[in-house]
Amino acid sequence: MFKSLLFLITVVCLSTPSVTFAHQQKAAETTVLFNKNSGQLEVAHRFYLHDTEHAVQSLFDKHADILDSKKTQQQFANYVAKQFLVHTLSNKALPLASVGYEVEGKFFWVYQETAIPNTLNGVKLFNGALRELWPTQINMVNIEGKGKVRTLYFSENRDWLITRF
Repeated sequence: MFKSLLFLITVVCLSTPSVTFAHQQKAAETTVLFNKNSGQLEVAHRFYLHDTEHAVQSLFDKHADILDSKKTQQQFANYVAKQFLVHTLSNKALPLASVGYEVEGKFFWVYQETAIPNTLNGVKLFNGALRELWPTQINMVNIEGKGKVRTLYFSENRDWLITRF
C-alpha cells in the first residue's frame, strides 16, 4: 500500500511542471551579448510560445497563428524590434538590425545585432515587449561580455534602465 501511494505521489509531482507551463508565464528573457570576436552587440529575445500565442491574437488579429504562419512570426519579430531599444549613456540610439527569428521547442526567439561602438561606458535599455498587454509582464535582460553578468528587470513602470561598465 505504501509503495503504491509513494508511486502515485511521484507520478503527480513529475507531471505537475507540464501542467504549470500550460499557463501564461508573462515573462521573457533577453540576452545582450558584447561579442568581442565579431565586434557585434548581439541581442537574443526568448518568449514562451504560449504567451506569444495569446499576444499575437491581441496585437494583430484573433486568427493570428505564431506556430504555423510565417507572416505572424515576422509580425511578432517586428513588434519585438520596436519594443527593444538600446541607447548610449549620452542617449544616442544604437539601431539594431534584424538577424531573424525562430520557433524552438516551447520558445519563440527573436535575434538582433549592431556594431559595438568604440567607446561605451554603459547602455540605457528599454524593453516594453508585451507590457502594454499585461501589466504583470516581466522582461529580464542579461548583459554579458563586459565583465560580470548584469541583470535588469523591466516591470510595472520601469521603462528605461541603465547599466554601466
